[in-house]
Parts: sequence; structure tokens; C-alpha cells
Amino acid sequence: MASPQTDAAASVDAIVAQPDPATDEATAASQAGPPIVVVGTSAGGVSALRELVGALPADYPAAVFIVLHISPDAPSGLPDVLKRAGSLPAAWAEDGMAIEGGRILVAPPDCHVLLEPQRVSVTRGPKENRHRPAIDPLFRSAAWSFGPRVTGVVLTGSLDDGTAGLWAVKSCGGTTVVQDPGDAEFAEMPSNALMHNRVDHRLPLAQIAPLLVTLAQKAAPSASAEPPSQVKDEIEATRMNRELRDMARLGTLSPFTCPSCRGALWELEENGHLRYRCHTGHAYTHTSLLIDQNTAIEEAMYSALRAVEEKATALRRLADRWDDRFAVIKRDYAQRAADLDGTADVLRNLLGGSTP
Repeated sequence: MASPQTDAAASVDAIVAQPDPATDEATAASQAGPPIVVVGTSAGGVSALRELVGALPADYPAAVFIVLHISPDAPSGLPDVLKRAGSLPAAWAEDGMAIEGGRILVAPPDCHVLLEPQRVSVTRGPKENRHRPAIDPLFRSAAWSFGPRVTGVVLTGSLDDGTAGLWAVKSCGGTTVVQDPGDAEFAEMPSNALMHNRVDHRLPLAQIAPLLVTLAQKAAPSASAEPPSQVKDEIEATRMNRELRDMARLGTLSPFTCPSCRGALWELEENGHLRYRCHTGHAYTHTSLLIDQNTAIEEAMYSALRAVEEKATALRRLADRWDDRFAVIKRDYAQRAADLDGTADVLRNLLGGSTP
């Protein structure tokens, strides 16, 4: 597996430096090589991936790339699970790997996977939608590099990672597939993908592998229109040294700050779907932003509780040091400590009650 210190800026430069996909040269390049299938899933994803991969034939020609939201602190043997489930070889994606058909590459824990025209890039860039690996960076880079050759698939999961990535796939001429929410173990991720995208295929899990086989047998169509520059700009924005003044190309400055780094957030809109990105690269959907804001509120309240309790304790200790000649000072300190006790009780009730 690649070192987590892979240079994100160099990886992104390699992606965005390719020719404009609207040109004849880029169109020809987008039709050369194996079909590209990118799959994103979260909660319930292991069993869904086993069923999907198990239904693909040994001679399946596409290059398959998978992102499953994996904890960076827990061991994962997902490639081995997928190898046992089906006939295709599976491995962790490594930086610099060639893109080959008939193989499954899985995003490693705590790393994003980006696709370039000739190679795989593994980078420990900023989190997107509170995750690393995240689905959107894989889908977005595949869409920009390979256009109509790409099929994007969103399976079971929570929240809405993958929604923006599907928009990029569709906008660059690719095919979009979403598991029917009624068939998914966790319906939220496919439901959000359907809500914000005009999806080509909405299918139960059992019908997705046969569709992928059928699509792989067809020649990729020519790109019908120039892809949105926002797809390219978002890939470029994953560089952690991006200059602040260039963020206006992505969207408008919002009144919010990034929960991760406290920098300013820019508001992006894709087909009515609001998203946010800061100049260091962190990216959020409106749902993931609200979740991280809740986390920030809770952390701030615990910090306030600690400070209030420390001051109340300090006032009592100081009051105890005054003898009876300074009764007024003793009473004042004791009263102030009691007032802070009341404030601490309010904070405890808030923290022990409903989510802010």
C-alpha cells in the first residue's frame, strides 16, 4: 500500500493537466482502454459488495474501483473478502498502479483514490463528507479522466457521499446506477443520490451486476458536450496549498466556517444540491456539515463546562484562605462560586439532553 504521505498536489496536477476532454484527442483517449466502473458504499456495504462482485464473471473486462467508508483505526481485509466472493482478483489500490481491466482495486483506509488517464493515485488528502476514503473524489476524478467510459454505482449507505460524484459522472457523459433504496440495507445514501440526480438506472442489487456486464460489452459513446469546468476545479481544489482567491471559481463565500480547520467555506450548487468546501480542501454536503457543526457545538459546550467548573473551584479555594476579618470577600467569592455551579448545571443538562 502507498505511503499516506503521497503528494496530493502532484496527483491533482497530473489529473487536471490532461487535454480538454471536449477535444478530439481527449475524446479518443476516453474511448481507449477498459471500461471504468466506480462503486461507492457505506453502511451495509460489505455484504452488498460480496453479492455484486460474486455475480461478475471471471472474464469481466472492466477496471473496477471501490470505496467503502472504512475506519482508519480498524483493520480491514476487504480485498480478501471480495476475492473469496467472486472470480476477479482484488487488492488494495496503490499509488502509481496501472489501470487494468478484469481487476478490482479497493481504496485503502484513511486514503483517497483518484484516477488519472494512465494510473491510479492514492493520496491522504483532506476529508470529504467527513470521510477518507470518500466516494466523491474517486467518482469525480474518474469522470474527468475517462468521461463516457465510466459507470458510477452507489449502493447501500448512510448520509449522502456519492451524490456529487454521480453528478460529475453524468455531467462528463458517463452512466449512473443506484441501488433501489427499497432493496438497500441502508436507504439514505441511494435515496439522496436519486433525489439530486437524473440517474440512468435504479435497480435492486441482484440486477446491477448483469447490467454492468451488458454495459461493458458496448462501446463507450462519444462525449456529447464539454464537461463542466467545476468538475476540474474541484479536483484542483483538493490541493492543500490552493490559494484563497481562486475559490471564487468554485462558488460563493458563505457565512460558515469549516468545522475541521475553521477556515471560510464556499458554497457550491450542483443541480440544486448544496455543498461546501474550504480553501484547504475539506468538503461537505449540507448534511455532513450539520453533523460536524453539532460535534463542534458539543465540544465547545464541554470546554465551557470545564472552564466554569475550574473557576468555581478556584473561587472556593481562594475563599477558604480568607479569615473572618475578610468575611465580605469570603461571602463574595462563595456566592460567585455558587452562581457558576448553577451555570455548570445548565451546561450538564444541555449535554445530557437532546442533540444541540
